[in-house]
Amino acid sequence: MPSSTSALVATFASALLLASTTLADVNLSPAQNVASAGSTISNTINPSYAGFGIEPSDLFVYTGTSSPNQLTFNLLSNLANYTGAPPHIRVGGNAGDTMLYDPTVSGYSLQQNPNAIGTGNARASDYFFFGPNYFRVLNYFPKGTPITYGLNLAYQGPDALQRIVQQADAAFQYIGSSDDGPKLYSLEIGNEPDLYIDLGYRSQNWSPTDFGNEWASRAEVIYNQTLKPKGINSDFFEVAATATTASKNGQPFRIANLVGNSNGVAADNGIYVAGWNQHDYFYYVGVSPFNLTMSYLLDLSQTVSQFREWAGQVGQSIVTGKPYYLREMGSVGPNGISGISETFGNALWTFNFFFYAASIKVDSVQMHMTQYSQAAPWQTNYMGGKGPHVRPTYYAWAAWAQVIGPTCNTKIAPISLSNAPGSYNNRLGAYAVYRGNSLTSVVMINTQMYYSYSGNPSYQNFVLSLPSLAGQTVYLSTLYADGIDSTSNVQWNGISYEQSGTGQPRTVNGTQWTMTVGADGTLTVPVRDSQVVVASTVRLGREAANATNCQNLATPGSSSGSGTGTSGSGKAAPTFKSTTGFKSDMPLSMTAIIAIAAGGGAFLIALLGLFIWCCVRSCKKSKARKARAAAILKAPPRHDDHPLLERDADDSHASYPAYQNSPGLRGWESPMTSVSHGQQVHPSQAYHGVQPEYDYAPAGYQYHPQHPQVMHSPTPQQTQQYYQQHPAYLQSPYQNYGHSHQGHGHGHGRAY
Repeated sequence: MPSSTSALVATFASALLLASTTLADVNLSPAQNVASAGSTISNTINPSYAGFGIEPSDLFVYTGTSSPNQLTFNLLSNLANYTGAPPHIRVGGNAGDTMLYDPTVSGYSLQQNPNAIGTGNARASDYFFFGPNYFRVLNYFPKGTPITYGLNLAYQGPDALQRIVQQADAAFQYIGSSDDGPKLYSLEIGNEPDLYIDLGYRSQNWSPTDFGNEWASRAEVIYNQTLKPKGINSDFFEVAATATTASKNGQPFRIANLVGNSNGVAADNGIYVAGWNQHDYFYYVGVSPFNLTMSYLLDLSQTVSQFREWAGQVGQSIVTGKPYYLREMGSVGPNGISGISETFGNALWTFNFFFYAASIKVDSVQMHMTQYSQAAPWQTNYMGGKGPHVRPTYYAWAAWAQVIGPTCNTKIAPISLSNAPGSYNNRLGAYAVYRGNSLTSVVMINTQMYYSYSGNPSYQNFVLSLPSLAGQTVYLSTLYADGIDSTSNVQWNGISYEQSGTGQPRTVNGTQWTMTVGADGTLTVPVRDSQVVVASTVRLGREAANATNCQNLATPGSSSGSGTGTSGSGKAAPTFKSTTGFKSDMPLSMTAIIAIAAGGGAFLIALLGLFIWCCVRSCKKSKARKARAAAILKAPPRHDDHPLLERDADDSHASYPAYQNSPGLRGWESPMTSVSHGQQVHPSQAYHGVQPEYDYAPAGYQYHPQHPQVMHSPTPQQTQQYYQQHPAYLQSPYQNYGHSHQGHGHGHGRAY
């Protein structure tokens, strides 16, 4: 038995050995059905909800080149098996606004443009060319993988419209070209437009109205030349809202401002909008004004506080009637922090964030990955002295996927806690999970910090009131590691994704713990510090998919449906539900103005007001059409004091056919979401002061997918020493548990 499995059994059993006075109780009463959950209930969870974002310049690292990367394929397939659909993948980021499609480019590399004319402080907007193989490798993803692909809006050359149509055409031609490939879900036009001035893509007087005109001109021409001939509806595009919400530059790009600006640009173009595409990081190295600690990260109230502005944006998206997608997210940007990002603590944060975001009606979350990211849930290249392997954070996706399940009718809601000890303030969380209308799972999260081998851990008793489940058996699943500092040997529901060496699941603890809800509806579940326990009425990971529900969920207009034009009619889709009435800006709607006038008996005045409104709106539409026609602006001249920075002469490492000789860290290829890009790392700047330096692969190293590296088991001496320090109690920690805590009802447990 692996040491981590024995330790897991030991921690369960320890709950029995502790006196009842040492186990603090926290009480929770989840709503027994969706109807009684109220406004806190989420949208129906899309099975592809928890996904990944890939920086465009790093795509080949994750997909493979002439053959698929098997580690990536296996890890994505695991999640598809649990939810019935692969996770959503976004290929987009700052690098996407420096890349142009060229059908003559062959091979698996980005080729530098020798005659770049685009603007940009670090790189020109036409710095790279890429060819058809860039899209072909996306077909290595599992069948049905939804892809959001980012188009280049930064480029403003005289052939800009022709270039972006060519890029969109190629995406449709090559992505999902076979029946067993992925599907192109939506197109993103431009990455983080509120940063275009900082990045040197636009002049200082560039405004949200200019962005709206340029965005609309691209959407319109792509629809007419690419989508409409294919019978695809017009609402296939995602709008990039502000990535720097809290900054002065970012606020004009809030959703409310984009749809309500004076020229009505966005209001006239709602027919093209599939949803809002926004980015965030909990913490950003060199930008966040404090040093991040594990304790701060795992304080659950800090996540809510940091995301407050973005939660407001979710509310604004609901007013417009369009979905809200968090397409670029992470605990630490751009590439993580050593000692935090690659640990089990980051897995706990990620798991909780998936639930929190869904509870405020975020419709999809993509955690961003670069080839240098320590926060990425798996590593495919050689970096930091390690070859390809699975990181603890991946287990957050696996746990989420099994909890949500494959029935396509799951909703979640937060559960209020009472009587939590003061020492656990903001360290405990809980969520109710519903299949259809019925409560099926309760998720209990304990983020109190417990480090590996730091002595006996503490526990929290979660005392659940479940009157509708009185007398029923529930199954327990645990997200577990030795401590928050663990970087390996993690388990979810008795499964390891590391032990196989290929990302395939391997059961390392086949014991299924169960408990029986007491006759009074009470169930008491002990949860160790730095651990998650899920109590479910179904065995997670063993449910059958519901094809009918999943088909209905994918239908445009359904709750948390795609919203993209998939009906095949090739018609204009409905526009925004509303462009006014936002909490941050509450102007009277035209209906309200008319009602006030009529209430005063001024019927003729109301008619006159309506006539004037129609004239003004007609004028606005005319101005908007003219603005779109002139949206391809002449590129502003470059200034000698802002020369483009040259890349190394040797670009041979831009392709990774065998993942050998992985390059050293290049900070300027990272996503650059920040308040100001004064912290941007350029090739001429030493990177070790911002992020840890990674090693090159040793001479002769080559990764062979067919011969993956396998994690080595501890030696017999190490195992014996571990068991002496951590004796394993093999009986069920939940056996007769209710008898030792009679005040909590008659819940008891067993294992089989």
